[in-house]
Amino acid sequence: MLTLSLRSSAVERLPCKQKVAGPAPVGGLFYNMKIKGIIFDFDNTLINSSKTIDDANKSVLNKMQEDFETMDLKTFDSILEKVQKRFDGLDPMKRHRRLFYELFAEESGLNIDEEKIDVYSEIFESHLINRMEFTQGVEETLDRLKKMNLKIGLLTGEGLYPGLKKRTLDKFDYNGKFDVKIIARDNIPESKHSPEAFKKTAAMLKLKTDEVLFIGDTPHVDIDNAKEAGMKTILFDSYNEEKRKTSKNKPDFIIEDMQDIYKVLYSLDQELA
Repeated sequence: MLTLSLRSSAVERLPCKQKVAGPAPVGGLFYNMKIKGIIFDFDNTLINSSKTIDDANKSVLNKMQEDFETMDLKTFDSILEKVQKRFDGLDPMKRHRRLFYELFAEESGLNIDEEKIDVYSEIFESHLINRMEFTQGVEETLDRLKKMNLKIGLLTGEGLYPGLKKRTLDKFDYNGKFDVKIIARDNIPESKHSPEAFKKTAAMLKLKTDEVLFIGDTPHVDIDNAKEAGMKTILFDSYNEEKRKTSKNKPDFIIEDMQDIYKVLYSLDQELA
């Protein structure tokens, strides 16, 4: 297994067959490339969705504090944690935009009426869609990969509730750079928790799975299922350092900087030549 490490004591814990050879050839073009396409996860890979969600929650808190004098940060966070557990336990396809704040009203015991639920839901979704925190280097990376004649795909989960992920992707500035964009259980019936979703996305790119490199942030979903589908994998570890402990399959590479994909491609080109 190849391991790309720009940091890192954590990465050194992974067994390493050979070190990354170095920068890409002049012009960023490789010879006899075996990797023909790259499929990206969306949340915490192309965007920092954790920070975006945190900021959206802060916006809701600000509004709640206008409505309820007793609402402080500690109380809000305590209720939020309980609601999140209830919300996460539900089938994503049965959730809806207002549901989270309906549960919040139950847990808080506050007089949060239908109008307030609508307002909080709108504040949260609007922030999530319109104020995304993009991963540094995404636009440049996608541009360079396209110039290398690689096919570019996107495979993401169904999101917090149906419709939200599609509205988010519609606002994502780099949509035109993707040959295929798949929302699991929306565009395709398969969940991202199944290798079949990864196989189907590769097929839509008209590629074999062993011609594809998948990059994502969640080991037990992105790495395990991509590897079981037959793909090479990158764990993008910029936002979720501890998550690698939860996967049964080790990633082929771990990176923290999006632009290190070129070094991964160079190493794969040398290994597979």
